[in-house]
Amino acid sequence: MPAPSNNSEESESMSITDEILQTELPAKPLMLSRLSVEMQKDDPDFMRVSELISADVGLASAVVKIANSPYVGLGRRIASVQQAVSYLGLAEVFGVVTGLLLRRSFKGGGAQMERLWDLAARRAGSMAWLARQLRSINSDRAYTCGLFEDCGMAVLLMRASGYAQTLAQIEHMSNPCDTEREKHGLDHVVVGQGLMQAWGLPDVIVAAVGCHHDIGKLESLPISAEARMLVALSAFANEALRHQEASGQSHWPAHVSVVARVLETSEQHIESWLEELPALAAAA
Repeated sequence: MPAPSNNSEESESMSITDEILQTELPAKPLMLSRLSVEMQKDDPDFMRVSELISADVGLASAVVKIANSPYVGLGRRIASVQQAVSYLGLAEVFGVVTGLLLRRSFKGGGAQMERLWDLAARRAGSMAWLARQLRSINSDRAYTCGLFEDCGMAVLLMRASGYAQTLAQIEHMSNPCDTEREKHGLDHVVVGQGLMQAWGLPDVIVAAVGCHHDIGKLESLPISAEARMLVALSAFANEALRHQEASGQSHWPAHVSVVARVLETSEQHIESWLEELPALAAAA
């Protein structure tokens, strides 16, 4: 016989969760749906993808700007969406566009929302850059994972009463989920996974975002090797952000060995790459 619910507060929390996950998530943008149809073809049309993106001036200029970012490091000047698609590849550009459409889906939120997206962009760039150094995981998936990692916070900032105050409180916590659940009945990880599933993102990215606060037990998590590597990339990128921000308590000394093992490299390589990122961030 199933155990009865502990109390009405639990039921209320569940109803809040259901309400946000079922009715409050931003709808998948039409542009993303159109691009997804093209990407799922056996032989995607580069020109069609370029035309779809170029039809949106704001989106096109943002794609070109990101393609010229030092995080990408193409070593050449990109002047058009078509060039970006040609040199970066469809998958990378699709990831970039997905992230840009994500940011566009949230209106308002003030300085806190802008900060969330700024951190997301820097995290995504760092993860994709390290993925390119390693050459063992797709940089486009690393980029998308970094962008969506805290997207649940953006949803809560727009939809959950009082979350602005909570966000200010938890900003430098290594794992804010307990505080979020206590104050709002759900956490940003659950909400973020709901949004990613609604938008049709790959399961491996959804799984990685769901575990990005579990770096301490990363090697024992019941997730795929690719998802585990994405979590390790996230730990690396978030430590880089902490360095750049000069804020928050660092758990990096306890995690660097795990990150190195999961990424199949040495701690020395990880630390040297960590030292390279501030120059890239400044140039970006």
